[in-house]
Amino acid sequence: MQRLSNAFLALPLLLLGTFAQAQTAGSITFNANQTSATGSLTPKLTWSTTPVASSCAASGAWSGTKFASGSETLASITASKSYTLTCAWGNGTATIQWAAPTQNTNGTALTDLQGFKIVYGTSASNLNLSQSVSGATAKSATIAALATGTWYFAVRAVNTSGVESANSAVVSRTISAATAAKTVNITINSSSSDIWVTTSTAVYDVLMNNGVRVLGRQVGTVPLGTRCQTYYKVGSDYYKVNETKIRVTTQPRSYQMVARCARQS
Repeated sequence: MQRLSNAFLALPLLLLGTFAQAQTAGSITFNANQTSATGSLTPKLTWSTTPVASSCAASGAWSGTKFASGSETLASITASKSYTLTCAWGNGTATIQWAAPTQNTNGTALTDLQGFKIVYGTSASNLNLSQSVSGATAKSATIAALATGTWYFAVRAVNTSGVESANSAVVSRTISAATAAKTVNITINSSSSDIWVTTSTAVYDVLMNNGVRVLGRQVGTVPLGTRCQTYYKVGSDYYKVNETKIRVTTQPRSYQMVARCARQS
């Protein structure tokens, strides 16, 4: 049996080549249990993807890798936040085109061509996957379900006895992921009773004098705009502030620390 011609090697494969196409981005359904509240809210986010995404990632006020669908309850918020979910659909296709050989390697006419075999892989030296194409007149075929990355392809001719030619020249194409993103915005409105640090950043510890809370010494600072906790008051306009917001410069003499607070105008 004569080995089939390597006529492929003489073809202008850069003109034939492969044409790669990423899978079209799917759709994301992304919702929150509430998108507005007064004072505070515990967000519960729910999402799904169609078709099922190959990967999803959170950004904005949340983070991390997420499943293609799910539900997550987050920590309570007291300020407006935005939550973004970005998903990728990584599989794509590549269309391979070729021209058939017309001779055997000994120069005789090729009369028993049966079809072709596409060999491919993620390395030019390891084309370990294959797809058969029936028909001597076939000139192209599409390889589906290709993950993101660079893929390499070659074509072999096959005769009616199952004898294969050597590989054509190897060509490559890169499959890119298709992505989509969706954002949920949650608005937190101030209640009429909310008060804030508005005029001074000074923070004081609290002492007890005959059972009455009195202002102590300055022990640190807190950013302007910090929300004050109205349930704990010292004097006429000093209220407790969250310890995590305080930059302590002097060791406080009590566990309670307060700042001057007022309603924002």
